[in-house]
Amino acid sequence: MRQGVDARRAGPLRRNKRLLYLAPSILLLISIFAMNACGSSVTVVRPDPIVFTQPDHIGPNSTKSTLLYPRHYGRQRVQTMAEYLDQIIRKMPLDDELGQLFIAEFVGTDFNANNAAMIEQMHAGGIILYAFSMTDAKQTQALIRAAQQHSNIPLLISTDEEGGCVDRLKSIYPPRPGAPDIGATGSTSYAYQQGTQTGKDMAALGFNLDLAPDVDVKLVDGRDLLCRTFGTTPGYVTTMAGAYLNGLQDNGVVGTLKHFPGLGDALGDAHLSLPVIQRTRSQIESVELAPYRALINNGQVQMIMTTDLLMPAIDPVLPAELSPAIITGVLRSELGFDGVVMTDALYMQGISNKWGMPQAGVMALQAGCDMLLGPWSASQMRDMINAIKSAMRNGSLSKARIDQSMRRILTLKIRMGLIPMPAGSQALAQSLSPLGSMTVQYRDALQADVPNR
Repeated sequence: MRQGVDARRAGPLRRNKRLLYLAPSILLLISIFAMNACGSSVTVVRPDPIVFTQPDHIGPNSTKSTLLYPRHYGRQRVQTMAEYLDQIIRKMPLDDELGQLFIAEFVGTDFNANNAAMIEQMHAGGIILYAFSMTDAKQTQALIRAAQQHSNIPLLISTDEEGGCVDRLKSIYPPRPGAPDIGATGSTSYAYQQGTQTGKDMAALGFNLDLAPDVDVKLVDGRDLLCRTFGTTPGYVTTMAGAYLNGLQDNGVVGTLKHFPGLGDALGDAHLSLPVIQRTRSQIESVELAPYRALINNGQVQMIMTTDLLMPAIDPVLPAELSPAIITGVLRSELGFDGVVMTDALYMQGISNKWGMPQAGVMALQAGCDMLLGPWSASQMRDMINAIKSAMRNGSLSKARIDQSMRRILTLKIRMGLIPMPAGSQALAQSLSPLGSMTVQYRDALQADVPNR
C-alpha cells in the first residue's frame, strides 16, 4: 500500500521538478512579453531598445538584502538594484555607455543632421535647448519628439527655466517670476505654486529636466546672480528653493540644484572668467554648502550642477567641476550625495581659457562628475568621446569609474519612468521612492549594493 501511494506521488513530483527547472525560461518569456506590452504604452520609439532580462547567474548564497525579488520559485536566488543596473551595463556597447555621459546642446530649430549625429551616432544621454532653438509650442514639441524617437535610450530633455531674467520659454509662455521675486513674497506656498506651474509648462512641451533651482546664497551683488537667487541667508534659500523644487518634481520634471559649491560671493560672471571665492572653509560650510546639505539630507535632490569657480580653501588649483577634492571629497564623501552630478557648460571661459573641452571632460569625470554639458556639434562630442577612450587606454580613467556614473544616470532614468522595470519586479519597483522624496533609506540601500569605485 505504501509503495502504491509513493508511486502515485512520484508522478506529480516529477512534473513539479520539471516545472521548477523550466521556471527561469518561463519567467524570461513572461518578461519579454511584459516588456512588449509596456512598450506599447510608451510614446517614445527606440529603434534598438534595451532588452531587460534576468542576470545570467546570481550566486545562491547571496547575502544582499535590499531591493529583492525572486528569480524563480526557489527564494535563494534574488536580484538587487545594483545587479539589475550592472546587467544593463554589461550588455551596453562602450560607445553607447560613453554617449550617455553627455548632455548635448541642440543648435537650430529642427532635428538637423548635426543634432541627429549626436543622438543617433553618439548616443547622447540628454539634450539642452536654449531660447534660440524654440520658436513656439508646436515646433518645440516636434523637436523634442524627434530627438526621443531617434534615441536608443530615452533622453533627459533639459533647459534652465528659472524665470525672471533666465526665461528660456519666453516665446511660448507668459513671463514668470524669478527666484528674487518668489523669495520676496516669503511664501513657501507661492514658491511651490511657481515650481508646479513651471513643471506643468515644461512637461507639456516634452521636457523632463530643469536646470533649476538656483541655491546660491547671495552675499554680494554679483554680475551673474543679481536676478537669480532666492535670498541672502542659507536657511531662507533652503526653504524657498526646497518648496520650488517640490513643485517641479511633483509634476514630473526633475530639478537640478546649482551652482555647486556656491557662487553667492562671486562678483564676476562665471561665463566670462573664473570667479575666485576667497572665504574660509568654516564660512563655506555654514553658508554656501548649507542648502545642499539640508536638501540632500531630506531626500529631495536628484541632480546637482557644479560650475567653474575656484575655492582656494578647498582646492587652490582646480575649478570646482574639475576638482576631485570638491566633487568626490566634499559633495560625494562629506555631503553623501550619490545622485547625478553634471558640469556647467565646459566652453565657459573659466574653463576654456586653460583647458580644451576634450581634456576638461576627462578631468570632470576624474573629479567625480557624471554628465558633461557643452558640445553643440557632432565633431566636438566626437573629440570628447575620443579623449575619454584615450584616457581609458592610458589608465588615467577606469571603466569602473565610467560604470559608476552610468549606474547613477540609469537609476535616475528608471526613477523618472524613462526606462521600464523588468517584469515581475514589483518589490524592486516599490523600493524606488517618488522623485520628490529620494529617502535616506533608499540612498543607503543603493550605496550598500553598489561598491565604492
